[in-house]
Amino acid sequence: MNGVTPSIEAAVERIGTEGFAVIPNLVDEDRLARLSDDSDALLHPVPNQPGLNGTRATGRMFKGLFRSSRAFDDIIVHPTLLAVVRGVLVGPQQTNAGYYGNAFRDIQLSTTMIKDVQPGENIRALHQDDGFFPIPRPRQPLAVNTLLAIDPFTVANGATRVVPRSHHWSKKLEPDHDFVTVEMDAGSILIFNGAVWHGRGPNTTADRCRRALNIYYSCSWLRQLEGHYCGLPEVEVERLPETLKALL
Repeated sequence: MNGVTPSIEAAVERIGTEGFAVIPNLVDEDRLARLSDDSDALLHPVPNQPGLNGTRATGRMFKGLFRSSRAFDDIIVHPTLLAVVRGVLVGPQQTNAGYYGNAFRDIQLSTTMIKDVQPGENIRALHQDDGFFPIPRPRQPLAVNTLLAIDPFTVANGATRVVPRSHHWSKKLEPDHDFVTVEMDAGSILIFNGAVWHGRGPNTTADRCRRALNIYYSCSWLRQLEGHYCGLPEVEVERLPETLKALL
């Protein structure tokens, strides 16, 4: 497993230097089982994904998760996850700040989805997740993306590929640049700077999917990718817990 960190502070430091970190066992087995069931209830086929050997494959995905379900809210506001995100976007001195009320007004939820890389799907090319923001590079961290593994991430089933330290670049990626493959157990989470170059490998297995809960955070002064309140009507926002409202 690449990039495993034992603490919040270590994760923030590693994301600052390498661009990514893994926090093992963010959720326990019971929560993981519910996450798996809730995800499968929402995932739907996305046909004509690039397949292996020039074929086409059917993937699965669900976008607009926050406006559609409350089943994942506890993970979105997980104290460890929010502490790492705030440490990256605001500064390491903020990693142990409070978790309630206005403590997270300087970071926000931007978009959430579930992804499922199906057997036979090909690679996703290396790319950055913060290209939406027209601010010259190099620049301060603007976004933190996360992938919570619902299934184990392995080389065989298309685990995420990351180019270490590429979040410091102002140049484009060379097509043949080296990368590392992030293998991790189900229940662990990959957290990375939105500027880091990353992609995924092919799922070469016959019967193993690779599902992940994808939660994307950004600085609060930026436009949310899913729109105001992540698409949730204001009347429903008012019913949310304070910690969650503070991220909107």
